[in-house]
Amino acid sequence: MKLTNRDKYHLHSRTEFFVHHTEIVKTDDVEKAVDAIFKKQKLEPLEFKLPKWNPEANKKLSQKQRMERNKKWRKQVGEINALWIKRMTENDKSLIEKMTLFWHGHFACRTSDNPYLTLEMNNLLRDNALGNFRDLLYAVSKSASMIAYLHLRQNKKGKPNEDFARELCELFTLGRDVDYTEKDVTEIARAFTGWSTDSYGKHIIKAKQHDDGEKLIFGKTGNFSGEDVLEMILKNENCAKRIASKAYKFFVQEDEVEEHVNELSVVLFNSDYDIKVMMKHLFQANWFYKAQGKLIKGPIEYLVGMAKMFDLEYPDKKAIGGIQHYMGQVLFDPPNVAGWAGGRQWIDASRLALRLRLGSLILNRGYVMDELSPELDEMLKGKVKKKDLKFYEKVDWDAFWKKNKDASMFDLFIRNNNETLKKDYDVADVKSIIRLISTPDFQLT
Repeated sequence: MKLTNRDKYHLHSRTEFFVHHTEIVKTDDVEKAVDAIFKKQKLEPLEFKLPKWNPEANKKLSQKQRMERNKKWRKQVGEINALWIKRMTENDKSLIEKMTLFWHGHFACRTSDNPYLTLEMNNLLRDNALGNFRDLLYAVSKSASMIAYLHLRQNKKGKPNEDFARELCELFTLGRDVDYTEKDVTEIARAFTGWSTDSYGKHIIKAKQHDDGEKLIFGKTGNFSGEDVLEMILKNENCAKRIASKAYKFFVQEDEVEEHVNELSVVLFNSDYDIKVMMKHLFQANWFYKAQGKLIKGPIEYLVGMAKMFDLEYPDKKAIGGIQHYMGQVLFDPPNVAGWAGGRQWIDASRLALRLRLGSLILNRGYVMDELSPELDEMLKGKVKKKDLKFYEKVDWDAFWKKNKDASMFDLFIRNNNETLKKDYDVADVKSIIRLISTPDFQLT
């Protein structure tokens, strides 16, 4: 398959949020283009300086000291949030970071009140983002973050807690009511009894709390452990199908085409769950390039894409957190274990109004459109007055034009085929660009 420039913009927007015209892959060969993007990726942990973990000192804190510590922790998580946003804008890491964002939604785990758990889970997802799903599943299941979030410490012999067992099957691997029963959930919970962490967050199994009796799981009887259950699930092809389906909805389009999902599923299962193999196949498929403009940008995708388009710094960490809150996706703080619903849920009436205004607020002090909600204007004006949210940034337009000298502005920013919009705004000037990014069409990727 030969790639056009529009195909290349599409490929980069889905793999890397956005790249400028001078940065798009040079080859027209789809396989070589995808390989080039994968080869330039650098895997580096997200680093944030925290005091050395001291469990004994934490136990001795007074109630007032705990409240002060918790307030400081929440601020640090906000700083890690801003740090991750900045990392996503780096071209030699964007694909790995977008995959990390994908897994962040799949293995949704709220860590917003603890910077230590936030870094643990975020780096764990990053380390395995393009690795093997088996390794990722094991690592998540044994992480201090997930053990705390889904109450595995409370899962004890004689009093099994089913939270992790249920979400393991329903959300993380097989899908709702696929090849398991309520009885299986109960028995799986027994297999994970005793799973906990030591005071430093390292995974342990407390022998006295583990139920080592015989269990009936997926029609088989045995003294199964938690790891045995993970292997039994991985041997089920519906696990691969669940992961393929989630990847398809995130990277291709919301409306599934069963033939395409099955194709991805077979690739993943036959590769023994090699994530990179599946994703390369997805980005090389003809049907991937027919899905241009078929996804609504998630809030984080929108913010990172804007940052990359115009070299934005988002210097006010409180502002970047506030924008995420208003748009409906705050990193490290999913609404529940199912993660963010996504799709059309991103653009209810108030959020769409904010999205249509946001590009103008950031780039042009808020002046571009006339048909906006007065209530929204007042809300945003109030926030600016309080210095809670600082939206405006100065853009180096000379640098932007240099990076996009030979590009069609419409093709660069818009993924659908709105001929009227193209006729009106395919002009290389600042006013036209700000109008383009203030259209509903810009919300699509």
